[in-house]
Amino acid sequence: MKASSDSKSTKSVSSVKKINSIKTKIVAAAISMAVIPLLIIVSVNFVRTQNEAIKTSKDSLSWSAWYLQSEVKQIMAKNESSLLSLAASSSVRSYLKNGETPETRKDILNQMKAINDTFGDENQIVLSNIEGMMVLRSDEGKCVDISQRDYFIKASKGEINAASVFVSGSTKIRNTCLAVPVKDENGDIIGVIHRSYMLSDFHKLLAEDGVEAFMVDGDGTLAAHSDYDISGDDEPKSFKQSPYMTSGLESDTYESNATGHTTYVSYVKEPISGYTVCVAVDKNEVLKEARLSALTGIILGLIVLAIVVVFSLIMAKKFTDPIMEVDESLSALADGRFKKIGKYTNRKDEIGHIVRNTDSVIEKLGKIVGYIKESSNTVGHSSEELSLMANQIAATAESVAGAVQEIATGAVQQAEEIQSAAEGSNKITKAVESVQGSSNDVNELAARMKKASEDSSKSLSYLQASSTNMTSKIEEISSKIAATQEAVANINDRVEGISGIASQTNLLSLNASIEAARSGEYGKGFSVVASEIRQLADDSENLAQEIRGVMDSLLSQAQDAVQAAQEIKKGNIEQQEALAKTLTSVQGMLEDIEKTVSGVTVISSDANDCVNSNRLVSDAMSSLTAISEENAASSETTGASVQELSATVSTLAMSATGLRDVAEKLNQEIAFFK
Repeated sequence: MKASSDSKSTKSVSSVKKINSIKTKIVAAAISMAVIPLLIIVSVNFVRTQNEAIKTSKDSLSWSAWYLQSEVKQIMAKNESSLLSLAASSSVRSYLKNGETPETRKDILNQMKAINDTFGDENQIVLSNIEGMMVLRSDEGKCVDISQRDYFIKASKGEINAASVFVSGSTKIRNTCLAVPVKDENGDIIGVIHRSYMLSDFHKLLAEDGVEAFMVDGDGTLAAHSDYDISGDDEPKSFKQSPYMTSGLESDTYESNATGHTTYVSYVKEPISGYTVCVAVDKNEVLKEARLSALTGIILGLIVLAIVVVFSLIMAKKFTDPIMEVDESLSALADGRFKKIGKYTNRKDEIGHIVRNTDSVIEKLGKIVGYIKESSNTVGHSSEELSLMANQIAATAESVAGAVQEIATGAVQQAEEIQSAAEGSNKITKAVESVQGSSNDVNELAARMKKASEDSSKSLSYLQASSTNMTSKIEEISSKIAATQEAVANINDRVEGISGIASQTNLLSLNASIEAARSGEYGKGFSVVASEIRQLADDSENLAQEIRGVMDSLLSQAQDAVQAAQEIKKGNIEQQEALAKTLTSVQGMLEDIEKTVSGVTVISSDANDCVNSNRLVSDAMSSLTAISEENAASSETTGASVQELSATVSTLAMSATGLRDVAEKLNQEIAFFK
């Protein structure tokens, strides 16, 4: 039942959920190690690419704005230099101061046409007097009053300027113009020359760069756009509140949401005309490349992640397969079976070391358990033999106790008979004294003496036979006690063997505990078994020590019994010698009685001899009485010793039974291991 419950508990521990599996954790850790850096790299790369794209876009916008501004500035500067050159012409000064002549008119028209030819466009040059009235056009068209126009007013005050966007009344085309003052030799302003410039030409200029670009005049009105041409009928768009109109900066780049979506706008002020050249780009277009780069990074990251997952699965399998084999081997060990792994032993890493150590532990435990099984069987057989020997000793002790009891009974009876003989001797003494005092009763006294002597002879013969029988019994007791000593010595040898087995078992248990400690968590189950085995070994050692103590006590008591038996035997030999002497005396007394019967005279003469002999008999009787009492006391002592020996042997039998129970329990515990 215990092994079955351990097996069930082991199986329940071994069945690990997938979410708690090392393989799952290794794969999750590998994926985390791949995903987290991937997310960081993609995020950092996206932010970096985004920032770089924005910075690059702003730099590109700024460069484009400056480039377009330089193009516009070049046009304005060319117009400015051409107009200033024409304004410094003597023909123009003469025309304004002296009026029109065919020569001056023709000369001025030729100069105007030459300037227009250098530009190669359809724009016109107009000469106006100081009153604001056109006096001559390069296309020789109709002259109108421009005195109220800003560019004329500023130019008449000596300021070179560009006009805000206006729509020509004759052509209905949106135009601007650059106006310069005409001065005489004294520096006085005598007129204004301006050259118109169709804003559709700026549309073409802005469109050539391929970016979204536009121009606004000094009032914030949209002058031209790269994406579309603005006609004269279109509603003018005002950007007076835009940063490039309100910041006071000559150039800058900013983020705008004026069109409903985020754009980056870079602007540069054109110094001659005061126009602002702007270049814009949609933020989404700017970030498109960064997002594409991030998407590419994500795709590459997913590919890397897939590779990491496959690689982590392979690596996890390489890690978990040996662990599962070790777990299966330990589960078998927990179930009492020794199953070596056999695989993965050639690996050079820690797992290979664990596998080799596990196989080594299982092999050593198998040998230890096999040896413990053999030792437990030896202990069981020894305990059975010890129990049988103890029973035999107990039976022998009981037999010895019976014999000693018979000896004690015979000794008591012998003492009684000797007491009776002593009483008869006293009667003989009285009879001899009566014979000496009165010879009249000699016949009666002789008859009594004969009868008493015959009784004494019979008693002495019976006493001699009883003494001889007691001597043989004592010899039998001595032989049985000697056999008991040999059995006790044999038991001591067996107990020494048990003690040696217990010591070896304890040593094996210690080694098993050490190996279990080295196995860590996996050796805890066997550590408990090793502890139980060590406890059983300690119990066996303690029991062996108790048995050895009992055997030593029993051996000592047996030696005392042998010594007492030797003393009893010696006393019996002395008693036999005394009885022989007494028997000889009694036989001599019978002869004397017969002689007494045959002749009173002989009795009277030998009365003194009878008295002396009777004294010897009395002394012998006293000695026999003392010896009989001593024999009875020794028999009682021997009986008590034998009874104590019997009790000790019973204790030994109980200890042997306990040792057998310990061996059976040890066999039951070891039976857990197959």
